[in-house]
Amino acid sequence: MSDIDYKKKYEELRALYESNGAAKLYYSLNRKMNEMADLMNKTNIGALALDDPKDKTFDRLKVIWNDAASIATAIKSLGELAGVTNDEAKDVARKPFVDTIASPRT
Repeated sequence: MSDIDYKKKYEELRALYESNGAAKLYYSLNRKMNEMADLMNKTNIGALALDDPKDKTFDRLKVIWNDAASIATAIKSLGELAGVTNDEAKDVARKPFVDTIASPRT
């Protein structure tokens, strides 16, 4: 690797550490929660082959809805902790409060 490649890699890694990881995780989990809801909405339980022991669709749906409340609660708490404003670009770019404490003062 050349020096330019190392510098680019370093800058990419540094940018990761300087972003608001909690906000980034909030938006990622929120998207997954929406995907889970879409999956459940498009599945008609009445149309499932419940008598077929090889069809695990119902079992997989149960896993989703059993964990739905805890996932939603965790996402809500994470959003509050990260100070989410529903502007993903700004929220992720904003440094977390703890990181601003260590910033040099001028």
